[in-house]
Formats: sequence, structure tokens, C-alpha cells
Amino acid sequence: MGGNLLRLLKKHLHALIQDPDHDVAKAAGLAIQLKNPTLEKFDDTFTRIAGGPSPHFPFRDADAYYVWGSSHNMVGKITVPFLAINAADDPVVRHVPMDGGGNGLVVMELTKGGGHLGWFQAGKGFVDRWTTKPVLEWLKLVGEDLVHDPTPRGPAIYTDEDGFLREKGRDNLGCKVLPGGGVIDGNGGEDGMFQGL
Repeated sequence: MGGNLLRLLKKHLHALIQDPDHDVAKAAGLAIQLKNPTLEKFDDTFTRIAGGPSPHFPFRDADAYYVWGSSHNMVGKITVPFLAINAADDPVVRHVPMDGGGNGLVVMELTKGGGHLGWFQAGKGFVDRWTTKPVLEWLKLVGEDLVHDPTPRGPAIYTDEDGFLREKGRDNLGCKVLPGGGVIDGNGGEDGMFQGL
């Protein structure tokens, strides 16, 4: 993973070093010199500094960045039914809170293998992600089979002027039914926000 991030950094290096005095440019200059970095080495050299805006960034080291970015801080605060699928061999998520942070709305699944966002499986002449089936089963369960408490527990949902469903307070996120329907194929045919889904 560290090597993949280094390749991505090299691809966008020109944009990152335009201001040579900026902390991101300095971190990029150090990271570009790494040879076959581990994820931790890349994060310690670059991500902890350039991974986001202040006041959070920069962090003193990769471990401080990992603690800050951990879902452990958020899983107990989830207010809707939530499925998390993790792999025991994930190099990024090293400890999975199987109790869901004590949150009864959270279901944690731990597979033996799968790496970080992996879980590929071979089909008849294709490769796809194993997670599609359990995620769709979970969505069916939550959407059709659970008895829902009619008392709203989370932020209000609204439809904006362009037809997107949005959550109050998170107006930059939303979803919308595509005219004519269709399937988003997350096996490499997309760019932008859909890439890799």
C-alpha cells in the first residue's frame, strides 16, 4: 500500500510542490525519496503532514494520525443501523471493535482474509467483490425486515432543488436516483467518486 501511495504522489507531484516553502511540498520532497515504503513509513513521512487541513494536521507521527482517524472514536455515536465488514489481515485496521463500540445499531463482521478493501472473488469469466452480496442482504434487512422506531434519532433528511436526498448539516453529501436506473460497476469502469466502489 505504501508503494501505491508513493506512485500516486509521483503522479501528482507537480501540483504538490508548486509552493516549495509549504509543508506539503516539503513532505512530498521527503516522501518521493522513499524506496519501497511500507504504509506506516509513507504515512509517517507524508500523510501525517499533508493528509488534511489544520487544526488537525500535521500530526507528530503516523501513530498520532492513526489514533485521530480511528473509527473507534465514532462507532459508538452512530445513530442508524450500520454494517462494518473488516478483514483480520487488514494492514490499516489492526483492531476491530467487535462489540460495535457498545452501540446496538452497529454490526461488525470480521473475515479471515480480504486485506484493506479487498475481498475479491472469481466468477464465470470475471472478478468482482465478495462484499456485494452481504451488503445487499444487509440493506434488504434494514429496509424491509427491521421494525423501525418511528422516533427520529438522527439528523433530518431533505430533498434539495436538484432532487438529491441530503442530511441537514452535511449538505455536501447526497444521493439521487438516476433516470433510467442502471448499475454502478465498481470494478474499474468509473472515475471520480465512484472509482473503486
